[in-house]
Amino acid sequence: MFAMELAQLFPTGDPYQMVFSLIYLFVFIMLFMVFNQHFQRMWWTRDVEKALVKLDRYVKRSKEVLHKAIMDQGKPDTDPSKAVEDFLEFFVIEPVDKDPYGVLKRLEHILDVERDRFRSFIAHVAPKADPTTSANLEDLLAVSMALNLIYKITRHYLILSKRTKSLLVLMQIAYAVPLILRIAEAYYSSLDAFSTGKPIGDSAGPMVAGRFMIGQQCFKIAEDVVASEVPFEGRRLIVLKADGPGGRVGKPGDAVVKVVEEHKDKVSRIIMVDAAAKLEGERTGQVAEGVGAAIGDPGPEKYKIEEVATKYHIPLDALAIKESIEEAVSTMKKEIVEGVETAVERVKNIIRTRTKEGDVVILAGIGNTIGVGNG
Repeated sequence: MFAMELAQLFPTGDPYQMVFSLIYLFVFIMLFMVFNQHFQRMWWTRDVEKALVKLDRYVKRSKEVLHKAIMDQGKPDTDPSKAVEDFLEFFVIEPVDKDPYGVLKRLEHILDVERDRFRSFIAHVAPKADPTTSANLEDLLAVSMALNLIYKITRHYLILSKRTKSLLVLMQIAYAVPLILRIAEAYYSSLDAFSTGKPIGDSAGPMVAGRFMIGQQCFKIAEDVVASEVPFEGRRLIVLKADGPGGRVGKPGDAVVKVVEEHKDKVSRIIMVDAAAKLEGERTGQVAEGVGAAIGDPGPEKYKIEEVATKYHIPLDALAIKESIEEAVSTMKKEIVEGVETAVERVKNIIRTRTKEGDVVILAGIGNTIGVGNG
């Protein structure tokens, strides 16, 4: 009776077809439930391993570019490969912050020591490089170190997931792979700019300052920072930027403090221009205006500027030129150059509308000044 009812449901006339289909479906579901995590692990592992192959290629290429730049521009007497390989493992330990008193001074000291180590190392492996080239080689070394660290961390979590058989660890690194590759590709794209001394997206701030410095005398005002005093429609405009065209950022906080302490209450405004990370969907080169110290600093330089501005009640204007992470460290794009020109006009408008004749105005172009001269 049951077989006849099944036969009516299946026109083929085979009353056992549905039974076999149900058995097949049941077995498939059971296999899927049992082996699903195994298949998922295989897919995620494959994705991470593919990313590691690409990251490994980036690391090797960065080492080749760095080695070639050192040999061509530094002309060392011996092969620096071993020394460079060892220095890629260099690390910095942040100061303790459980007692926040004086933490910024301690952080600044550690950053100064780090910078000195970089400079002494480049002087050792590239003894015949000029100051501008040495600064570019420091940046190139930093890029190689960043790529090497990204590769090692990604590899660490993949191996850890295999040894512990943790699907959760593997899942986290697999889902992070697109962002990891995006950051790595940004660093990789900067190799050409740093090895040849071309302006990068982060040079937008110094380029704005450089526009006002054209034809003016420059003088050193702080470590790796130069200044020019520019007359502008009855105002004394003091322009600050890192000493170019080498890849330097300098200490703009010290420079601003020195200018303000020299002129005191005569300073009516501090204008800061810097590149800023854009949100997805925003236009590259878009200029946004706000208030505050526009500087992507770990803390010490920004703190100095805020302190001296607060002490003398000086308004802080901020201009941000929007760009992506990739654009910030790669060769400067046309859209960012257009943003620089827009920022120059915005600075002029701020000076005209918010200051009066006889005022002293500080303009600080913040960022890496590689490829950007001093006027």
